Amino acid sequence: LSKELSSALRGYPLEYETFPLSFNEYCRFIGVRTDSYLEQDIARLRNAFLEYNGVSSFPEIVLTHTRSEQIKLLHGYFDTMILKDMVEHYKISNIGMVRYFVKRIMSNLTKPTSINAIYKDIKSQGLKVTKDDLYLWADYACDIFLFIRIPKYERSLSKEQKSLDKYYCIDSAVIMPQSNDNGKNLENSVFMHLYRNRMPSDKISYYQGNSECDFVIQREESVVELIQVTWDMSDAETKEKEIRGIIEASSATGCDNMKIITIDYEDVIYIENKKIDVIPAWKWMSAL
Repeated sequence: LSKELSSALRGYPLEYETFPLSFNEYCRFIGVRTDSYLEQDIARLRNAFLEYNGVSSFPEIVLTHTRSEQIKLLHGYFDTMILKDMVEHYKISNIGMVRYFVKRIMSNLTKPTSINAIYKDIKSQGLKVTKDDLYLWADYACDIFLFIRIPKYERSLSKEQKSLDKYYCIDSAVIMPQSNDNGKNLENSVFMHLYRNRMPSDKISYYQGNSECDFVIQREESVVELIQVTWDMSDAETKEKEIRGIIEASSATGCDNMKIITIDYEDVIYIENKKIDVIPAWKWMSAL
């Protein structure tokens, strides 16, 4: 695994990360243009993103056109990750508990997740597992690239280490291939886009104060971008909530480069002498 490369190769190995398909790569796979301004091509691009956000972006899945076969492959990927990459590699005996634990994290995807709270819930059911095991399993799940976690934005490193992490999945369809939670999928898709395009010195975290902002992008010591994700901003209450969160994060971090990523809404919002760009995900992801 990644952390074991240096000891296995006895030198200075170069590590290259590979990911499921980006949106641009997905469009190339299915023959949809991302460089056209023709109305019919833009319509195809919008539809392609809806599909991309709702299904797996592993290449083999994209090239498999039967839904039943896609689900079989996805379950196979999940079993390989859990049984071979994690259970077999780390010599874990409690397979059923590992599956349950991973699915508990998955059910809380994109939200701050307390491993201690999961431990207490498992213990209340009379099931036997140690808290240390759960923390180790969470590390293992990240080591095998099933999950990627991000911390809460804090100026103090000690406070950051005490905060709850958020977990994102390398491909959310691996574990929930029949999920209809479009908003959660969209946030996961946005995170993966940010993660695969980050600079080596970039750090991704989330902001939580009186309100929340989904992503804080730091480059070395400076916060360079704030990103909020919401499926739909047509509801006035939702719009106010998303704007409040990103403005609060802007005040806390000193960053005025703000974007709200939606499924299809586009706007420029001026508030408190600050500018917020509201961009459809399909346009934002196809531009990079």
